[in-house]
Amino acid sequence: MPILYPAIAMKPFIRYIVSSLLFVLAFQNASAQDSLQVEKPNERSFSILLATDYGKLATTAAKLDTRYEFNIGIQFTQHIRLIADYGYAQLAPSNAIENGNYTSTGNYYRAGLEYIINIVPKTYLSFGGMYANSTFTDEGTIEIKSEIWPSLNENFVRDGFSANWAEFVLTSETTIFNRDKGFVSNLYWGIKFRLRFMIEKPTPEQFDIYAIPGFGRTFNNIVPAVNLFVAYKMNW
Repeated sequence: MPILYPAIAMKPFIRYIVSSLLFVLAFQNASAQDSLQVEKPNERSFSILLATDYGKLATTAAKLDTRYEFNIGIQFTQHIRLIADYGYAQLAPSNAIENGNYTSTGNYYRAGLEYIINIVPKTYLSFGGMYANSTFTDEGTIEIKSEIWPSLNENFVRDGFSANWAEFVLTSETTIFNRDKGFVSNLYWGIKFRLRFMIEKPTPEQFDIYAIPGFGRTFNNIVPAVNLFVAYKMNW
């Protein structure tokens, strides 16, 4: 039986989070300072926010992993917003199998509520919770070459998997352009911090699951994550 080793390579992920966080927070701080110079706009009690994760689009363009994620938020009071996400991912963690390769592919969704705080005009901080589900398949190849014994080449394909988890979400968002009217006045961007808590995942007998679309690596049942998003807000 070949020996499988989980890949735990957090340093590049941490550098990506830190650099992205510093960049976004610097821009948001500048936007917040500019927004203090204009009058506070009329706050609407109902709005719809449509967003996409451009960080995932960047990893797809760079051919690191294939990831897409789209978000919708329906704000029906001044402070409460219903949020839902849908995503698709094809994850290929490096060194998930030491002598081979591994891919996990599937769809996921999240749904929940968040509480919104208006920091300054058009700059918001929110926190909330979400329930998430992922349906996916995985496959892998194991190759062990030997000059003494017969070489081993084994493939596996598994489908019908489902996993569930909960998330604590902290979000910061601000307007991209400091305008009161026009299309660009409703463009926002921000950063979303997630802390994921695994509820239930499959436990196959032969080979472990190394990555779950929407959740990420399975080396721990509590996983942090960061999303960078751009959004358009429609107010009524």
